[in-house]
Amino acid sequence: MRKVAVVMAVLALAGCENEVEGVHQQVAEHLQNPKTAKFANVRLDPDGIICGQVRGKDDAGTFQPYRSYAAVKQPTGGFEILVADSSTILEIRELCGGADLQRAADAAADKPAPEGWDVEIVQGANMGALSDMTARLIEKQIPSSVVYRNGKPVVLLGPYPDRAQAEAQQADVMARLGTDSIVIQHDAPR
Repeated sequence: MRKVAVVMAVLALAGCENEVEGVHQQVAEHLQNPKTAKFANVRLDPDGIICGQVRGKDDAGTFQPYRSYAAVKQPTGGFEILVADSSTILEIRELCGGADLQRAADAAADKPAPEGWDVEIVQGANMGALSDMTARLIEKQIPSSVVYRNGKPVVLLGPYPDRAQAEAQQADVMARLGTDSIVIQHDAPR
C-alpha cells in the first residue's frame, strides 16, 4: 500500500512539473526572444496559480530585467497568463502576494517622505526563507536590514533620500535577483 502511495505522489509531482513547463512556454511567448527565457522564484499555490519572475534577452542579446508573472488555471482547462506591466502589477500581486503593501504604497505615494524611501521585499514565497533572502542580498553586495512588524520579519533596503534612488535600487534587485519589492515611504503605515 505504501508503494502505491509513493507512486501516486511521484505521478502527481510529475504532472505539476509538466503543467509548469507548459505555463513557462506560454509566459516565454511574452518576451522578445522566447528561447532565452529564464525563470526565478517559481511557486504553485493550492488553487493552481503559478507565480514567479521571468526574463529574457532582447534583440541585441542582452538580458532584460526580471518581470513578475502569474498563471491562473481556468475551469475549462489551460491558464490565463499575466506578465507584469504597469496595468497588471496589482492584479499579479493580488494573486501572488504583496497587494496590501502595494495599496499602502499607492495610498501614500503623494505624501512627503521626510525620513526617506524604503524598498520593501514582498513577503511570502517570493522572499523564501529570511536567511536565504538576506544571503542572496549579501552575495550581490546589496545592503539590507530586517525589522519585525506584527511579529513577522520584513526585509528593507534603505532608507534612500529620494524616491528615484529607491526606484533605481528596486529595479536593480529585480534585475539581479528576480525578487519582487515595493517602494514606499520609510514611515508609511503598512
